[in-house]
Amino acid sequence: MNVLVILISVLLCVICVLLALVQHFYFINKLYKRPSIKFEVPVFEDLIPSDRYEHDFNYPVQTVEDHDDMILNDLNSVLSQPKKTDEMKVIPNTDKPVGTESEVYNTLQAAIAFKLSGKGHKAMKLFEHAAAIAPDNADVLNWYGEFLEQQHQDVVTADELYFKALTYSPDHKAALMNRQRTAPVVESLDYKLFKTIDARKEFLRQRMKLDSFDTVKKQAYYLHIYHTVGIEGNTMTVEQLRYLLETGQVVSGKSIIEHNEVLGLEKAMQYIKLLVRTDYIGIKEILGVHRRVMGHVDPISSGVFRDKKVFVGSHMPPPPEQIPDLMEGYVEWLNSEEAQSMHPVRYAALAHYKLVDIHPFVDGNGRTSRLIMNLILLKAGYPPIMVLKEQREKYYDALKTANMGDVRPFVRFIAQCTLQILDMYIYGTRFLSISGVTKEEDKQIMNYS
Repeated sequence: MNVLVILISVLLCVICVLLALVQHFYFINKLYKRPSIKFEVPVFEDLIPSDRYEHDFNYPVQTVEDHDDMILNDLNSVLSQPKKTDEMKVIPNTDKPVGTESEVYNTLQAAIAFKLSGKGHKAMKLFEHAAAIAPDNADVLNWYGEFLEQQHQDVVTADELYFKALTYSPDHKAALMNRQRTAPVVESLDYKLFKTIDARKEFLRQRMKLDSFDTVKKQAYYLHIYHTVGIEGNTMTVEQLRYLLETGQVVSGKSIIEHNEVLGLEKAMQYIKLLVRTDYIGIKEILGVHRRVMGHVDPISSGVFRDKKVFVGSHMPPPPEQIPDLMEGYVEWLNSEEAQSMHPVRYAALAHYKLVDIHPFVDGNGRTSRLIMNLILLKAGYPPIMVLKEQREKYYDALKTANMGDVRPFVRFIAQCTLQILDMYIYGTRFLSISGVTKEEDKQIMNYS
C-alpha cells in the first residue's frame, strides 16, 4: 500500500514538471514571434521651435505675488547655501557679510523689500526672524522698530528696540533720531497708564464695603499662591493647593517639595500681612520673608545670604562677598524719601528688580522679590498683584531687558499686572454682588486668569 502511494506521488510530480516545461516553451516561442519596435531618434533641429512659433511664445508677466516669491526664493537660496570651507577655494564676496552675517543681511533686505511693497505680514515674519538670529544687530533692531512704529503704531515696543540698538551701537544715528522722537511719547503713555491705575484703585476702594469683596479677596489669595509657585514649576492646581491649605491633607500624586513650596509661600504671605503695619523694611524683614518662603524646602539656606556664585541664564549676579554691602545699599534706597515719593507701582517694580538683580539667595529670589513688591503695594492700599503662569516668558523678557539697562519695560509690565488684578477685583465684586455666590460662579472667578 505504501509503495503504491509513493508511485502515485512520483507520477504526479513528473506530470507537473512536464506541464511547466510546455508552458515555458510556448511563451518563449510567442515572444520571439512579436514584431520588433523601431525608435526614431529626432535630430537637434526638431527640439528648436521653428520661426512660425517665435511670436507665439508668451513670457509670464511678473505679478506682485511673483515678486514676493522671487524675494523669498533668493532668501532661501542664500540660507540653504553650503558653508564655504577652505577646501572649496571660494573667494568671499567682500560686499556682503559671510555666514551668519550673510543670513542676517539677506533676511533684513527681504524684510525691507516686503515693507516697501506693502506686504506687512511677510515683512513682520522676516523682521522677527532677523531679530531672533541677530538680537544685538543695531540695524536690525532699528529697522524692526521703525516697522512696528509705522505699520502697527506700536511706539512703545519701537522705543524699546531703539534703546536696545543704542545699547549695542551708541552712535547709531537713525536710532538716536528715532529715540529722541519716541521717548517723550512713551513717557506720556506711561503717565496715562498710572493715571488709569489710580482711577481703578479709587473705583475698587468704593466697592470694598460690599459683602462680595471678601469672597473675591479669598479667591485672589489662592490664585496668587497658585501662580507664584507655578512660575517656579509647581504643578498643583488651584483646587489642590486650596485643599492642602484648608484641610492640611496631602494631595495625592504631588511631590513633597511641591507641598512645601505652597506651605512656605502661604506662611510668607501671612508674614507680609504683619509687616504692612511697620514703617521700616530692613534686612531682618527681608531675611524673614525668605526664611518662610524656603524654610520648608531648604531649611539650611533659607533666611541667609548665599556664599557662592550663581548664574541666571546669561546674567551673572554679583559675587557673594559683595552681597552684604549691596543689601545695605538696597535697604537704604528702599526706605529713602526719593524711593517712597515715586508712584507706588513704579516704586514696587523697582524694589522687585533691584532685589532680584542682587540675587542675594541661593534660591527663592523671585518669590522673595515679588513678596517685597507686594508689601509695598499693600502699604499703598493696592491688592497684592500676581504674575500669571502664562506671563512667565514676558516677565523674564522684561527682566532681561532691565539687565541691559532699560528698566521701563519691567515697570510697565508690573503696572499692567496691577491693572489686571484691579480689574479682577472689580469684575468679581460686580459679578457676585448681582447674583450671589454659587459653586459654579465661584469656579468662574477662580478661572478668571
